[in-house]
Order: sequence, then structure tokens, then C-alpha cells
Amino acid sequence: MFVAQPPDVVAPVGGADVRDIVIALIITGVVSAPVAWFMLRERAGKSSVIGRFADWLAAKDGMPRWFSLPAYLTIVSILAAGFGVWWDVALHMQDGRDEGALSNPSHWPIFFGILGFFSAGVLSIILGHRSKLPGRNIRIAPGWRSPLGAFIMTGAGLIALVGFPADDIWHRIFGPDVTEWGPTHIMMIGGAVTCILGVVLLHAEAKQIGAPGANSGFGRLREAVLLSLCIVPFAFLMEFDLGVPQFPAATQFIIAAFLVGWVFTAVRMRFGPGGAVFAWAVYIVAHLFLMGTVALLPGVLIAGFLLFLPAALIIEAVALVVSPANKVRFGVIAGLLAGSLGMYAEWGWSHLFMPLPQPLPASALPLMLTVGTIAGVGGGLLAAWHTQKLDLVEARSSFTREDAARVIGLSPRTPAFWKAHVAGLTGILTFIGLMAIYAPPSDREGIEATASFTDVTYYNEQGEPLPVNPGDTECDGERRCEAIMTVRFSDPTDVDDAIWLYALGWQGRADRDQPNIPRDPEFGGAEGVVRVVMSPTGTPGEFVSERPLPLYGSWKTLIRVHLPPTVHVAFPVYAPDDPAILSDKGRQVTTAAGETKELITEQEFLQREVRDDAPAWLWTVAYIIVQIFWYGLIAFYGWCYATAAHGKNKRPSSTTAKPQAATT
Repeated sequence: MFVAQPPDVVAPVGGADVRDIVIALIITGVVSAPVAWFMLRERAGKSSVIGRFADWLAAKDGMPRWFSLPAYLTIVSILAAGFGVWWDVALHMQDGRDEGALSNPSHWPIFFGILGFFSAGVLSIILGHRSKLPGRNIRIAPGWRSPLGAFIMTGAGLIALVGFPADDIWHRIFGPDVTEWGPTHIMMIGGAVTCILGVVLLHAEAKQIGAPGANSGFGRLREAVLLSLCIVPFAFLMEFDLGVPQFPAATQFIIAAFLVGWVFTAVRMRFGPGGAVFAWAVYIVAHLFLMGTVALLPGVLIAGFLLFLPAALIIEAVALVVSPANKVRFGVIAGLLAGSLGMYAEWGWSHLFMPLPQPLPASALPLMLTVGTIAGVGGGLLAAWHTQKLDLVEARSSFTREDAARVIGLSPRTPAFWKAHVAGLTGILTFIGLMAIYAPPSDREGIEATASFTDVTYYNEQGEPLPVNPGDTECDGERRCEAIMTVRFSDPTDVDDAIWLYALGWQGRADRDQPNIPRDPEFGGAEGVVRVVMSPTGTPGEFVSERPLPLYGSWKTLIRVHLPPTVHVAFPVYAPDDPAILSDKGRQVTTAAGETKELITEQEFLQREVRDDAPAWLWTVAYIIVQIFWYGLIAFYGWCYATAAHGKNKRPSSTTAKPQAATT
């Protein structure tokens, strides 16, 4: 069925308008120009406003000039980008596509945040010129070397910045990918949440050269905060926090367990009793900042979040029995318990503070806790590697191989590569392997269900219910209508072990001319998204919605079914005609009373904008390219840490070092 009257403004399915691209390029140039000017002044040995401010801040901080300004700029930029992402994802769930790349106000803090932490990395590289540096550094040009942490920050900023034009190219070739975990979205968000790794390494490098501010009480607090901020990849849990996860439930447990196993354990290793709880406090403050800033915006969907406190307390308890000095053993045991008992506690928390489709049924726990336990162990191994490298970086001056072995706590006879890196490699590969297995949604054919409707209600233009017509047993898709929906599965055993089965209506706020748009009662009652429990009626395989479902306008309404371990299928209930989508997927979807449908792959309905005319080989090539970029960057992070910890000293001549407050 087709809709005769398209909306006045149709959000584009392809890439951004050329004007938006030009504006973005101009903004990038305006931001980059002062940095380029500063680099030229520094290379010429001349003073500049940026250089003087960096020196003043470093003097106040007791830190090298290549640390303070870049570090604080990075933190501010991450907060700005995080605010933008939490705003942006919610807007897409409520409103649908953008009318243009720069028409969405949430894109601005994301864009400036990425420019900010990319510039911070470049500034740190520039400020390394003629400065006292750690024993292992990188040569940029004759007489110009820089610390390794600066390159992690720059690399993270670069992949995030490249993600913007890559996202536009992706839209032009494949159509919009309206999920947080789209390949180019992972480039942008992944760069933002990993740039802090560079600041952590910078701080260790500052301690190595004896910066007084690095070893002071405030310096130790600052280092603990920075290492705790490595938890910010919790951004990849946002779809679960907002109640519209588009990937299997196991991934939530994998990501959560890996993060707490890594970060909370690492902070406990380095900072002693209370370290894991301190890291948890940083996690909570970050989440409260995001929740609080988004809550100031009118009508924006508010996210819940996992608690993580049980995992922190478990790690503290493990430290009472197993010495954190034995990093690998402590990491494995802490990660194992945090990934099992800690994630079980998160399941309990989800009953209190997580939106549908949580809490998951108890029948799903064996799978969830199994993958969570494995991921937690992987995180604990990464914590052991991470803290070993930081120990080496801050302590080294002219280490021999035997000195390094003693710091790590292993025999000098152990082959050097495995001695240094086996824990980290095992940890990160465990996480990547789990995500490769459990992240891609799969399909199951042959599941059928029949729909019926009760309490059908039509509304007038003022949002007032019209008199009930006994003949109204379904919505016609043309007028504003809501109804209680019952769905009966042809084979009840198809959904006996469902991880979730609930109704979702989203992107309904695009009809801003419609009064009294339905609100979801959870987390502030924002408009444009409703998540509704489908309760068993007592008849095997039959479920009824606890509230009316919107079946009109811009709403996209479906019954979501997630079966173990990775099956995501849907019963499409209603979707409007989308004139911008030329394929059949863009035509209006309606459901008649008594109609039986075979459930389809959920992505086919949730991501109607994805083009179906791109050849399969092009999809494969595009995914491979993005993965090469991302896995290459992860390997680069590891190389920077390993080089800073184990590489041969390469100090510039002391006559080229520029005096600074932190080293005089």
C-alpha cells in the first residue's frame, strides 16, 4: 500500500548535502589553522600564545609542557563528544533520519569534540619539540622528538575524524546504518573512547622523567582518574541503556564484563585498596554527567545504565585473598568473579533501572554468565598487561632485559615477546573472538504468527479520542490510531526460550504536528519511543501488549523476538511509506486483524534505509577496510605501549631540551 501525500520535508537516504560537507571542511580548517601556525612557531623557536599557555599550565601543574594542555583538552573534548552522542542516538530513536548532516544539533558537540582530542594529540607532539622527553620517544624530524602517548591520542583522533567523511561515503553507497554499531560509527565512537589511553601513557612518561606534579598527591589522584576513564567504552552499551538494542543480548554481558575486568582490576593493581571502588566512582560520575546534561534538553530520551558497583566490590574482596602484585593471577581471578558474580548482580540491577527488553529471563542467564565470565577473564589479563607496561614506562631509565623481567615478575629466560605480551594478547583476542561470535545477529526462517487487535481507538486532530465504532477491529494506517495487539505464534515452541519478546514503537516524534504523541513511562517519558511488555495470555504461544501500540504516522512498530544465541527476528506491525526509499522496503507496512506473517530478519525492518542494490562483494570489501583501520589502530596502541616500556632509549641531546617548570 502506498501513501499518496509524502511529508513536506523528506530526510535524505543518501549522503550529506554538499553545502554541509563544505561547511564541515571550513570548520576543520579554522580549527586546524592555529595548530599549524603554532607548529611553525615552535619549529622556528619563537613564542606563541598556545605555547605560552601550555607552559603556564605545565608550571602550575608541575608537569611537562607536552602533558597538561593536551590532557585537559582531551578530557573536555571527550565529555563534549559524549554529550553529543547520548543526545544524537536518542534523537535518531525518537525522530528518525537527519534532514542534513549539520541540521542535527547533536552533531556539533560530537564534531567539535573529535576535533578537540585530535588537536590535543597533535599539540602534544608539537610540544615535545625541544622538551625533556622520556627515554623512548619518536623522531618526527631532525631535532624534533615526541612522547609515545601523544601518538595514541593523535591516532584515535584521526580515525574518529576520518569516520565523519567515511560515514557520508557509507551512506551514499549503502544507505544510512541507523545503529550505534555501524562500521563508520565504531570508527568515530571507538576513537573517542580510546584516546584516553594516550593520556594515561603520557602520565607514565611524565613520571619517568621525574615531573614533580606526576608524583604529588594530586598527581596520583589525577593518574587514578585517567586510568579509571578507560571505562568510557561503556558508550557501546548505549542502545541497551536506551532500550533499543539492535545486537544480541550476550554482547552486553561481554562488553560490561570485559570493561570492569580490565579497568577496575587495573586501577586496583596500581593504586591499592579502594582502587576498584574509586574507578567505579569515576564511572558513575561520568554517567551522571551524561544523564544530567541530556536531561536538560526538552523531550530527549534518557538512558539507564548498569551499576558496576558489585564488580568493584568483588575485585576489592579478591585483593584481600590474592596479592595484586601477582598481576596475571590476580587479573584472572578478579576478572572471573567480576564476569560471573558481578554480571549476575547486574541482572538483578536490571530489574530496577534498565528499560525493556530488560530484565532478561532467568533462562537466558547460563549463556549470559558464561560469555561474561570468559570476557571478564580477558579483561583481567589485559589489566595485567596494561599495568605491567605502565610500571615499566614510569620506572625505566636504562633498563636491561633482566631489569624489565624483574619488574614484570617473570623469569628473564622466558622468551622476550611472550614474557611481555602474552597476557595482553590473550585478553584482547578473547574479547574480539567473543564479539565476532556473538555480535552479528542471525536469522531463523519458518516462524509464523497471527495478529489480532482490541481496544482500537481513533483520535481527532486535537488528540481527543473519537467515539468507538464497534466495527473497528484494526487500524487503517491512514488515521491516527492505537490498539492493544495480540500475537499468536503458530508453533508455541518457537518462542519458548526467547531472550526477549516485546513490542517497540520508535521514530514516532517525526509527526510533530500530531498532538499528544504517546510517551514511554520509563526514564522521563520522552516522546517518540514506546517499549511495551507482551504478556502471556495463558494460551501457549499467545501474547498481548500491556498498552496500546501506535499504528499511524511516522511510527515504526514491531514485535521483537530474540532467540538464543544470536537470532533477531521481528513481526512487522506498522511502518509508513518512505518516499526517499525507492525499493519495496520503503513502502507502507500495515497488519490486518487475523493476518498471519512469517517473521523477518529484524534488521530488514529496523534499518529500512539500508540499500539492497549494493553488490555483496562491495559490502565485504567495505567491512574489511573498516576492520583493517580499526584493528590496525588497536595494534598501534599496543605497539606504542610496548615500545615505551621495552624499546631502546632514544634521548635527544640535553642541549636541545627547552627549560620548563616540571623539570627545572
